[in-house]
Amino acid sequence: MAKLSGVSVATVSYVLNGKESQTISEETKRRVAAAVAELGYVRNPVGTALRRGHSNVVLLVLDPTFVGDVSERWNGAVVDSLSGLGYTVVTHTLLQEAEAVKVVAALQPVGVALFAFVTARTCEEMRAAGARHVFGFPAVETDPEAADRPWERAIGCAQVAHLADRGFQTVHYALPEPSSRRVVAEHRLKGVREECERRGMPQPVVFTLPLDRPRAVTALSALARTPGAAICAADDRHGLAVLAAAADLGWRVPADVAVIGAEDTVEGRLALPALTTTRLVDSDRLAGVHTWLEAELNGQQTPLGRTIWESAASAEVVVRLST
Repeated sequence: MAKLSGVSVATVSYVLNGKESQTISEETKRRVAAAVAELGYVRNPVGTALRRGHSNVVLLVLDPTFVGDVSERWNGAVVDSLSGLGYTVVTHTLLQEAEAVKVVAALQPVGVALFAFVTARTCEEMRAAGARHVFGFPAVETDPEAADRPWERAIGCAQVAHLADRGFQTVHYALPEPSSRRVVAEHRLKGVREECERRGMPQPVVFTLPLDRPRAVTALSALARTPGAAICAADDRHGLAVLAAAADLGWRVPADVAVIGAEDTVEGRLALPALTTTRLVDSDRLAGVHTWLEAELNGQQTPLGRTIWESAASAEVVVRLST
């Protein structure tokens, strides 16, 4: 190819790899492009990875509890940023840390962007398996489920703040039955408790709410219809369960029981009455994600990541008819 285009091998490499640090004329680029077309050259990603010692892939490791419109937009923004930087993005939902390490070993990615909590040991294993850069959520020493999730606490705080501003004095908290989503509910409950304490309100009355209509009716009927009380649901699904059980019991919403959910799902918007809910502030408003990703993948650890997590821990209420 160098011979056909009449330039050096180094110049061909600069053109093919888009090295902007090198000053190459448009005429030279045109000749290299013509040689590429004539020879039918196709880049061999395996060979490129062997020369570099890693692929051009960034592995995006996602927490399985990240669901809903805002999470999808956040994930999309990260993928778009990485693609814009010229990387190939592979997403992996974290179920077992050992499996994530196996994926790293298979892909040999230039970087692993952790949007899930893993142990410090797993981070080291990912580096040993071939990842040049591992960054994102801070590593934990022992139990990833115990790691602080300030964005979930922010949702619980926003729920109580809204109810208190509406004059409700007592809060019940509808906790899901044990599942992979239970950790999310428990961190939101921490936020509920924090906001109750901050406002001098009684601590929430916690009860388990099954996602089964007859059992939900039983759970709800066990609660006293205390004037000035409302229910914080762990998510919109459990908010809908409250609405269904209340309808079966003949309770009026919000006159007899008020309820606020979380995550702003389509189903909650279509409920009768429409479900008031909380959600994280739209990820499109977060600044600096592109700059942070670029810096980390260039080996530059910056405090910008912490700033992004702090910005993400901001929740808002979508007021509808259930409170």
